[in-house]
Amino acid sequence: MIPATLIFGILTFLLVLGPLIILHELGHFFTAKLTRTKVVEFGFGFPPRATGLWTGATEVSITEETIFEGFTELESLETGNPSTITHDGDDLRGVQSESFDGRLAALEEGIQVEATVDKRADGSFHALLLRPKKRRNALASDVGDAVVGDLINGKLRAVGPHSITISEMVWSINWLPLGGFVKMVGEEDPEAENSLASKSKWARSLVLSSGAIVNAIIPIILFTFVLMLPQTQLAGDVTITAVYPDSPADQAGLRVGDRILEVDGRDIDDLTGLQQAITLKLGGTSNWLVRPGIPDPSPMPGATAFQYIEGRDKDISLSPRYQVPDRDVVFEVTDPENQLLLAEARLLDITVGVNDRLRVVLEATDTSQEISITDARVLDSRIELGDELQVVGLVSDPTSEILLPDARRHDFSLGLKTSIIDGSVGIQIRTENAAQKTFSNNPWSAFTGSFREIRDLILLTKNSIAGLVQSSNNPQLSGPATVGPIGIGQLTGEIAVADAAVSTKLRTFAVLAATISLSLTVINILPLPGLDGGRLLFVAIEAVRGGKRISPEREAIVHLAGILVLLSLMALISVQDVMRIFRGESFF
Repeated sequence: MIPATLIFGILTFLLVLGPLIILHELGHFFTAKLTRTKVVEFGFGFPPRATGLWTGATEVSITEETIFEGFTELESLETGNPSTITHDGDDLRGVQSESFDGRLAALEEGIQVEATVDKRADGSFHALLLRPKKRRNALASDVGDAVVGDLINGKLRAVGPHSITISEMVWSINWLPLGGFVKMVGEEDPEAENSLASKSKWARSLVLSSGAIVNAIIPIILFTFVLMLPQTQLAGDVTITAVYPDSPADQAGLRVGDRILEVDGRDIDDLTGLQQAITLKLGGTSNWLVRPGIPDPSPMPGATAFQYIEGRDKDISLSPRYQVPDRDVVFEVTDPENQLLLAEARLLDITVGVNDRLRVVLEATDTSQEISITDARVLDSRIELGDELQVVGLVSDPTSEILLPDARRHDFSLGLKTSIIDGSVGIQIRTENAAQKTFSNNPWSAFTGSFREIRDLILLTKNSIAGLVQSSNNPQLSGPATVGPIGIGQLTGEIAVADAAVSTKLRTFAVLAATISLSLTVINILPLPGLDGGRLLFVAIEAVRGGKRISPEREAIVHLAGILVLLSLMALISVQDVMRIFRGESFF
């Protein structure tokens, strides 16, 4: 049976990524039309082509000068009999060249053709050469000067006695749904009429950058929509419950019981908001407004152990860290930077210990490391000498695992883990006086708030990349460093099957689409060969060189190499995504 996550992953992947790709390419398409650049294909996905819809109607006149190559009327000529007919009064005929090995094409609607034409002064097209598309040896030796004319490719839309109508543009759907493209005439050839390369630098820059511009606008629209929707969340007073020794919080003077009111001008009323505010300032200085907690010597039953007085708020500054200490829990501290006393560690995390496994021996001499075979077989009679028991919170294999309470009865120093990671600032928190809060924004507030969301997204991405470069061990930066289309499909599938309200899922999909769209903006504008930014780079080089262009052949080679490198990277990321799925790892 196909897993629901896979089915929903494919569907939601197409629903999220598909519109972003189409809108990106429509940006290129409409600016190409605006600058009178000829577009021959609008494609979703990458070739090979699955299907396509041909549009447009270019009329091409047929004269006595027209040479037909590879065309015939099948009822009047037998396959295998070479013959040449250029024009016969009111009816079109054709030529069968021996280079086609007797394979003929009927001149009828629906076939794809190539027409070499002569454009007259009145703007009309007259065919010099007409031949089937994608035939080998299509160029006959008797074509003569016909090949110097403009080339029109497309599908025959209509055949008349003295003219044909060709649909030159195809809207295609391709088999690899990993992107899209707008194919324009002469993208690197300035000699082709109405080609992209023949346009001015400003026109080319507009066409090349328009896709990224569209992708930059989409997050504004999506975040505005999300911020206008009514949202319900659990909010309350965010209170510090523990401060790690020698952490940025400890050095800044934060203490247990302090309430966090604001971080860098943002109101803090839940854990998620605090985590995001801290992550935004990794490696920098973060300014906090806190209300000190005054210990209550005789708190009422069920009341907080601290009292708070308005007007006694204080400002503090601290620096969230990329690299956070991972301290070993020990009986006696000899290295304060890398070790933490067991008693202090238990105040921060009750599940830690100096050891998290026991070796089964005949007689235990160190109960923090060993357990006797007699005591072990009380837990399970199948345990043997030399076995190792892992301390766990839930036992799945009694012959190799021991429950935490049982381990603590054997030796109080045992735990589920043997180290503590401080975190970015070195605090633990809880939300007090929590209550459900419903809120929304008016259109203007939502619109202006969308820019803050985009700014935050850019900063979070920057900090994630910086953390990757620095090999950060910060838990806030954990997770896959990169994901490709397969990873996005896995993510959207997990969101679709998650146990959450439909409105919550829609908001999550909208935020995900905004994030991907912004990523597409940044990636496409990078000056890398094969991307829009790489083509813009060649326009900039041309401007610096005073209008002197790099040859179309060299530019094409550079872009081809860039595309091959990008496809290789995409393949590597896809392999990483597939391996993560096979390992059973998820995003949530």
